[in-house]
Amino acid sequence: MSDFDRPAGAERVRSSADEPALAGERMVPAVEAWQEAADRGAAGQARADAAAGGGATVGLGRDPGRDPGPPWTPASAALPGAIRAELIDWLRGALPNEGCGLLVSDRGAEDGGVPTRFVGMRNAAASPYRYLMDPAEQLRVFLEIDDADDVVWAIVHSHVASPPRPSATDVGLAAYPDALYLLCSFAVEPPDVRAWTIVDGAVNEVVLERV
Repeated sequence: MSDFDRPAGAERVRSSADEPALAGERMVPAVEAWQEAADRGAAGQARADAAAGGGATVGLGRDPGRDPGPPWTPASAALPGAIRAELIDWLRGALPNEGCGLLVSDRGAEDGGVPTRFVGMRNAAASPYRYLMDPAEQLRVFLEIDDADDVVWAIVHSHVASPPRPSATDVGLAAYPDALYLLCSFAVEPPDVRAWTIVDGAVNEVVLERV
């Protein structure tokens, strides 16, 4: 797809010189696949914006001060301070690349669940511009979560130098509508941590309350 054909709001994905997506490693999709995800995410959000009358979603370069508009699902969620500090430390350790992980609870945020633990995951993409949880590690952890009758409360990743809002790529790859997407930005200090729902292209912020 040429830049002229790219959906409005779509980002041109970037790459570092030696990351696996450029080297063509089997585990990590090539840069073109990430671009397709970004285009898909931008198109999905454009459809969600149109369905909501143009003002119900936020992200992808939109004004972060704009009211994302009700309904939020859920309106807010509780994040224990100790777990927040733990995930920031893990993600900081992944710099200069993006880091990733999972927040686990006995219930989802929409049902009032509060994270009971953070699980740091290896970013197989080894990139400052994208993340990919190691597939074998992800399968093992998901099976452990299922065996414990727990749920994935949030998918966690960091942005190295951009705001903590889902990118078009993040939206295009979002596959867990029942989980939150928690982003931590190291563009500021202390890092900014925010949470979102991503459902059918619609991106809505969920207010994080510290407990």
